[in-house]
Amino acid sequence: MSSSAKPRRTRSGTLWGKKDKNCTDDEKPNCGSQWDNVVLDVESRAVISMVCGKRTKENTEQLIGDFASRANDGKPPGLFTTDADWCYKGALLAVYGQWVYPQPTGKPGRPRQPYQAIPHMQYVTVKKVRKGGRVVNVTTEQVYGTPEGLSAALDASTASTCVNTAFVERQHGTDRHLNRRKVRKTLAFSKEKTFHMCQSWVSVTYYNFFKA
Repeated sequence: MSSSAKPRRTRSGTLWGKKDKNCTDDEKPNCGSQWDNVVLDVESRAVISMVCGKRTKENTEQLIGDFASRANDGKPPGLFTTDADWCYKGALLAVYGQWVYPQPTGKPGRPRQPYQAIPHMQYVTVKKVRKGGRVVNVTTEQVYGTPEGLSAALDASTASTCVNTAFVERQHGTDRHLNRRKVRKTLAFSKEKTFHMCQSWVSVTYYNFFKA
């Protein structure tokens, strides 16, 4: 059987990379959908830390570790809010949790193993439920800290009186205007990590230092 139809052309190569569905397991870390993981200071609206790439446990720990090296002399922030992604809880514990080494009790049985204590901070997640592409419900959950500590942190804030992720979401929206590689459902959307990193650092530098 023969056909005169032209073969289908695919837009791939080092500049564009591959879509998620076309990536092999070895290619997935550096190909497919690429994003930016950021920590934003709500008081100044500055991006303090950024790690380019997919949202993974490793990238989230790198993000929180970089933030700890830049802010509060390595101490945990008073209030930290994120969406409900599972990576953050473990990353905050890994970076800010102090190691505790239980002393021998002298009693029979295996001694307790060293463990990381919950960091002294207020950490709250915001979970949004979507239906038909629209948000129909929003709930918050306090992961670390106490209700009293959270109330005190919100009272001391000059940016907001309630728990939310509106500030970082607004930054993401602004960044899509600066960085075309983060515009969804377009040919320009990043699928190659190296080029994505170059454009993202240019965009975040412009956002931090040249915004009006």
